[in-house]
Amino acid sequence: MQSAGLWRRFVCMGYEGFLLLGPTLVLGFLYAVIVGQDQGHPGHEEAKRTGLQILMLSTYLAYFVWGWAKGRVTLPMQTLGLRLVDAQSGGPVSTRQALVRGLVGLVSVFSGLWLVVGLLRPDRQTLHDWAAGTRLVYQPRSR
Repeated sequence: MQSAGLWRRFVCMGYEGFLLLGPTLVLGFLYAVIVGQDQGHPGHEEAKRTGLQILMLSTYLAYFVWGWAKGRVTLPMQTLGLRLVDAQSGGPVSTRQALVRGLVGLVSVFSGLWLVVGLLRPDRQTLHDWAAGTRLVYQPRSR
């Protein structure tokens, strides 16, 4: 199996971000309406902001853990021919591995460490893949 290149990973992240834009806006709107996060309901702004951040991050984490575990792939991964596998066996990743990859991925993607580590490692695996014991591979779809 061929490792996924950094460019393909970057395109997949952009595609994932584009697809998550709609649910993010809807979820943010519903949260704002439910907790009264507007000018008419002052008070506890910091708690409301923190609550929204926790809600969004946990929603993203749940989406990715579900999309990676047990051999599943997200739509962008399927479109680009990417698959997440266990680094040792080459089989599907467990829910625990997907959770570790997601948690470390939050930090490494938002800080840019994924790119630095990916460029420095000869196998082009990123920090979150190394930490979770996973490998992102490219498998072109047959036509």
